[in-house]
Amino acid sequence: MTKEVVIVTGASKGIGFETVLAALNNDMIVVGTSRTPEKLAAKVQEKLPAKVDNFTAMKMDFNEESIKQVVSEVIAKFGRIDVLVNNAGYAILGAFEDMDMAEVRTNFDVNVFGLMSMTQAVLPQMRKQKSGRIINLSSISGSVTGPSQSIYSASKAAVTLMSEALAQEVAPYNIKVTALCPWGVRTDFLDESSLKKPATQGGDYKVVDQTLAGLARLNHNQNGDPALVAQAIMKVVDMPNPPARLYLGAGALMAVQSKIEEIVQVANENLELSQSIDNPAN
Repeated sequence: MTKEVVIVTGASKGIGFETVLAALNNDMIVVGTSRTPEKLAAKVQEKLPAKVDNFTAMKMDFNEESIKQVVSEVIAKFGRIDVLVNNAGYAILGAFEDMDMAEVRTNFDVNVFGLMSMTQAVLPQMRKQKSGRIINLSSISGSVTGPSQSIYSASKAAVTLMSEALAQEVAPYNIKVTALCPWGVRTDFLDESSLKKPATQGGDYKVVDQTLAGLARLNHNQNGDPALVAQAIMKVVDMPNPPARLYLGAGALMAVQSKIEEIVQVANENLELSQSIDNPAN
C-alpha cells in the first residue's frame, strides 16, 4: 500500500512539530517546512529515530518562488501530495490605532497570502490525483474576537472563510478542505519570541492593556495540548466527509455558541431595519 505524503508548514515547533510526529507515527511520508530545516531534522531524529527515513525537512520562506519550489520538489521526489497542513502563522496583538501597516502586511503575508499560495500550489496535483486533504490552521479568534485582536482575528477570519469557499469548489475532485479553529493551545505562541506587538503606543486603551495582561497570565496555562491537536488533525484527515470548519476545545465551543446567540439577538432586535432595504415591489 502506498504511503500518504503529507506536507506540514511551520513544522519546527508547537502544533506543526506535533503534527509531524503524529503523521510519522501514522506511517506517513512527511515533509516539514521551516526556515531552519537542519534544526527541524535534528529534532525529528531525536524524537523518532526509527521513523526518520520517512521524514524530509525543507527550507521554505513565504514567497511565491520558495513555495512553488518546495511543492515541485515534493512532487518530483514522491510523485504525489495527499495532505497539506497549513500551520505556519503568528499574531500581532495590540491596539489597532498603534498598528504599523508594514508589520500588518508582513503578518498577512504569512497568515493569509502564504497559506493561500501554498494551497494554490498543491491544488493542480491534488486535482490530477482526484484526491487530497487540506487542513488550514485557523483560530477561534477568526470567529470570536476582542480587544487587541483586530489584526490577528482578521487574518484568521480570512483563512476560515477562504477554506469554506474552497471546500465547495474542489469537492468534485474529492479534495476535502477544513479550517481548524482551536481555543488556546499550550505553545510558545504568546511568548515574546513569537508574539508581535506595536513598537509604539499612541492611544490610551486600557481595555487592550487589560486583555494583553490576561493573555500573559494565560501563557503556557492554556487547556489545549498541541499533541492532542495533532491527533485531531490525523482524525480529520481520515474522515470521509470532514466539516469545512471545525472548532477544537471546550472553550471554543462555548465561545462560538455565545457568538451565535449574540448574532441571533442582534438580528431580532434590528429586524425591521435589516428588512427595510428590500424593495417591496420585488
